[in-house]
Amino acid sequence: MNLEVCVERALSLLTDDVRARFTESPMAVLREDLKLTVRPAEHLSDARDDGGACDGVSFLQDGVILYAPTPWSRRENFTLAHELGHWLVDQAPDVYDWLADQDEPGRLLETACDRIAQRLLLPEAAALTVIGAGPLTAQHLIDLYDASQASRPVCAIALAKRLPGLGAVAIIDRATQEVTHASVKPDPEQGWPIVFPWRGQQLTQGHALLGLASGASLSQRLPWWTPWGAQADFYVNAVGDEKRVYAVFCDSDLWKIETFHAPIQRDFDTRPLLSGSCCGTTFQRRGYPCQACRQPFCPNCGDCRCERDAKHAATCTRCFLQFSPHLVVDGLCVECRA
Repeated sequence: MNLEVCVERALSLLTDDVRARFTESPMAVLREDLKLTVRPAEHLSDARDDGGACDGVSFLQDGVILYAPTPWSRRENFTLAHELGHWLVDQAPDVYDWLADQDEPGRLLETACDRIAQRLLLPEAAALTVIGAGPLTAQHLIDLYDASQASRPVCAIALAKRLPGLGAVAIIDRATQEVTHASVKPDPEQGWPIVFPWRGQQLTQGHALLGLASGASLSQRLPWWTPWGAQADFYVNAVGDEKRVYAVFCDSDLWKIETFHAPIQRDFDTRPLLSGSCCGTTFQRRGYPCQACRQPFCPNCGDCRCERDAKHAATCTRCFLQFSPHLVVDGLCVECRA
């Protein structure tokens, strides 16, 4: 199985008729056909800008979707389609299990739901028509947005799938200097790199992309930094408008920027994949275990097993040692009660 097979299997749970009507009326399909509870939640949009990441959250077991309302907008349709993606994945155990076994399962799940949303809202042929003979450029995102009713993130998702290898299509907000959407295509063999553009990342002061004038474009080999200071180069094609910069990142030189291609040092995530249980669920994550209990740290609360045990331990009021709660009676441990 691969990501595209996952998307196809999830979408197969919808009839052709439902998929066709979703494009015209997402809300009606969710409520009337799928019997989901869909409610607006204003607070979800507090920290989001137009063209940003999905403005929704799902409570799958209860069949509830909350979303930031932007009535009749492309952005709202993308949010609803993305949350439907989460619901569909949850209905397909083989898809969910495959995603959970992969590197970076959380990001891969979001990528799968993004692609489900794109398939629901934008025909596959639309991106191919816009790209033509190629190569893929940032201007194609603007052209696809203008030629369709899909949101900018949906257009970015559709285009990122057409990259020949490792790369990403990103949307950067000029006002906040922040990546508001990034659709990443991992390396087909080595998976997710350590350094890549992702939602919420801030561009460094003086970055060439921030200096791109409205209507201007560039094609350069540029560095990209993560919030923790790691850096790697990408070949980048970008174009700007008044509010945003659209950028295509690629591991290979699609745009013939250089004659001589100096090797790009790129590290991939090789930390061990650990499994654990905490906060009412099981999880997998890459990282190193606690040196004391040799168990992974929970991605939700951040605790390992010994830290969780310590939080629930009871302290003896006489010897001040910690024990499991059932071993402490009236404030005293077994030894101090003897």
